[in-house]
Amino acid sequence: MLKHLEEGHSPNESARWYAEQFGDQVDILEFLEVLEEFELLVKDGEESAEVAPVRWQRLGRALFSPAAWVGYALLTGAGAVAMVRDHSLVPTYQHLFFTRSSLVLLTLGIVLGQVPWILLHEAFHALAGRRLGLNSTLRIGRRFYYVVFVTSLDGLVAVPRRKRYLPMLAGMVLDVLAVAALTLAAAPLRSAGGAGGLIGKLLLSMAFGVVLRFAWQFYFFLRTDLYYLATTVLGCNDLQTVARQLMANRVNTLLGRREKLVDEAEWHPRDAAVARWYSWLMVTGYAVLTVLLVTAVVPAAISVTRLALHKLGADLSPLNILDVCLFLVLNFGELVLAGVLALRQYRRRERPTAA
Repeated sequence: MLKHLEEGHSPNESARWYAEQFGDQVDILEFLEVLEEFELLVKDGEESAEVAPVRWQRLGRALFSPAAWVGYALLTGAGAVAMVRDHSLVPTYQHLFFTRSSLVLLTLGIVLGQVPWILLHEAFHALAGRRLGLNSTLRIGRRFYYVVFVTSLDGLVAVPRRKRYLPMLAGMVLDVLAVAALTLAAAPLRSAGGAGGLIGKLLLSMAFGVVLRFAWQFYFFLRTDLYYLATTVLGCNDLQTVARQLMANRVNTLLGRREKLVDEAEWHPRDAAVARWYSWLMVTGYAVLTVLLVTAVVPAAISVTRLALHKLGADLSPLNILDVCLFLVLNFGELVLAGVLALRQYRRRERPTAA
């Protein structure tokens, strides 16, 4: 249990993990009280014990040093000035459609063009933690019907609260820097012809993609960077789980299924208090995304399929067939992967019950 907490998991997550692994319930509040009694918890304002240096710790310190922040401010300011001077550089959805010559080239720019910035986003999270001596792991996860990369910072829960904020927000810092850098790189190529002009348009396409991912962070009910920031500021442990259980209790009470109610005494008091209003916000957010799925994502998928089939019907050459097939794979691959991850998560959740 203690090792699981050290890896950065919340107390409630660790309690559920312990129950699944060993078939025994743990009073997590009592367990935390014991840790505090033996002075194994770091309180706000206190420094944690010295730990052995981890890889890339010096790089992390350099990237978040005062000199680096001055450079970041200059880069962001230069990008903003460039957009003010030339409004065509301001990220808009039109930048996504930077070419009509190839469906695959267009999709590669929109989909795979974001991969380097996604990895850098997660790298900034990791390096902001490593500068504090924290190890990190990168994994693929799912948020509703989105596939995401998740950086886990081992032991972040043991770091004083005021030092947790930067590792949580470092990815969004990188997003701002990426938009500024891509805009400045595209500016001199904006009016160029040939390959130079195409590269400039591709860079602006990438910049708008980064803006979309930055905006996605405000869907904090999907446990984005801002969700972890908010729960840390509010002093919560596992708000998402408690909010889900609270809504389930409300529904089960309404349906008269008392045997399925979760004991509210197991919840952390702060989680329970915040979940009273957060649960409604969470439900609203999921409802909005479901409406978008039905009214926007599905119609867009149908339109994309029609476009691909129309292009295929007009030209049955091997190169065009390959172009269309890759286009469909790149467009629907994320939804398929999200479905696979959801199925795996469901099977893992059901396995202890079946045993």
